[in-house]
Amino acid sequence: MLRKAAFCVILIFLSLPALFASVYSEASYLDPMSAVSYYGSFYDVFSNPAALPCIETDTGNLSLSAMLSDDWDFGEMGGESMPLLQQQDWDIRASFIARNISLSAFFGTDFRRIAQDPVYDIYSTLKIQLDVAYAFPHISFGARISGGNSMIRSERTVDSFPDIFANAWFSPFKRDAGSEFFNLGVGALAYYSVFSAGVYIGELMTLSEDGGDIYMGWDAIGRSTTISLALSAPRFLASDDLRFVRPRASFSMSGFSGSGSTVSWQAEVRLQFLPDADLSFALSYTETEHKAFSYRPENGYVSFFVRGGAAGFSGTLGIIISTDDARRISPVVGFSYIS
Repeated sequence: MLRKAAFCVILIFLSLPALFASVYSEASYLDPMSAVSYYGSFYDVFSNPAALPCIETDTGNLSLSAMLSDDWDFGEMGGESMPLLQQQDWDIRASFIARNISLSAFFGTDFRRIAQDPVYDIYSTLKIQLDVAYAFPHISFGARISGGNSMIRSERTVDSFPDIFANAWFSPFKRDAGSEFFNLGVGALAYYSVFSAGVYIGELMTLSEDGGDIYMGWDAIGRSTTISLALSAPRFLASDDLRFVRPRASFSMSGFSGSGSTVSWQAEVRLQFLPDADLSFALSYTETEHKAFSYRPENGYVSFFVRGGAAGFSGTLGIIISTDDARRISPVVGFSYIS
């Protein structure tokens, strides 16, 4: 297992130069394959820790993944020295998994273009996350503790391909004042037959705005609460054969304080070729600052993702398009390995 893990780490780092211009991790709710009511895969745990005891696929004790994303505005690409480097994120995650507990470390590098091209603020973020959960028949509960901070390289010039890596990995960072964060979250998941429902509160306890004290308040609870309902076909047929075409769909709503909620409609079809080999297609529409009984395309996003996996390896390709301005797109590419 250690040899496989070492090989996967080497593969991820060798892939980064070829994939650097690929894209989007600013908002995980735009992922059409993630919902707090989904369960069965280890990667559902990142949406809701209550899914941890309900893993059917992607089983193993070690998970490694890399995701690269950007937010491209084609209206701002004229005459720029690095037109494909706009709001770029590199994210690497490692998780150690047991039946009812998992420990994850996240490392991210974010390029944020500021007014003058080709000048960027570059952030390096580290987060540690501990998930624990326990399941009863048809219901499970989970809790999450996470915390970390960011470092920053301010106003760095990036006008060539080597500059990207020089600034991301080989230049000194400064402390990003006020970037420290801590959250205690709790989740629940209920499932019966083809139905499931989930709720996750990401900031049951968090740091106060000045970062000095632990804070618990209805405003933080409201803005970090997500509820979701889902329908999903069982993994196996009544004959105990693997179901070849396995659809699932969900509706989610999050953020119950502030200017409006975020709502998302998701649909996915998974083709199960073997117990450890499948191909999934997923589509979603997400709307931020949603008002009840209204349609606001100026705040909408359409996402389309394709994910395929076999023998513990999987790859994801996706695109996110703003319905307000189709010139804004966010391509996504990722790889993961679990063993």
